[in-house]
Amino acid sequence: MALDCCDFESLETALFDTRARSSTIRLYMPDKIILRGAQFHGKHGVSPEERIVGGRIIVDVEIEYDLTRAGISDTIEETISYSSVFKVIRALVEETESLLLEGLAQKIAAALLENFPMDAVTVNVRKQPPPIRGVVESAGVEIRRTRVKRLETRD
Repeated sequence: MALDCCDFESLETALFDTRARSSTIRLYMPDKIILRGAQFHGKHGVSPEERIVGGRIIVDVEIEYDLTRAGISDTIEETISYSSVFKVIRALVEETESLLLEGLAQKIAAALLENFPMDAVTVNVRKQPPPIRGVVESAGVEIRRTRVKRLETRD
């Protein structure tokens, strides 16, 4: 069933009428593994004091990965363990130093893409409270990185 971009009746039928569904209709909404509010003590910042004393760093991660097989099999081998993801993040926050939260977020994203078979990752890193005068709950950055797919060439 081909759908016209403005044919809302056909779209509604395709989405909500199970009799009309076929394997040719697939809307892409990525599955996600989510870690929210992981808290660590890290030594990241521009000022020397921040890198000596450190402060609370909070990390949220959304991993895009097809969870169909894990959902069907109900086995840990078919998914990405959020416990393993947490360990990678903890090591980077607690054992490395970055001047900027952007640098820390990039390290986290790169390590997760390198160590796990995900399609993409969104990393949110923030300081709570940030080292600024004024009442601010947190300050941070969010980045999204995707896996680069290499095309094979024939020689």
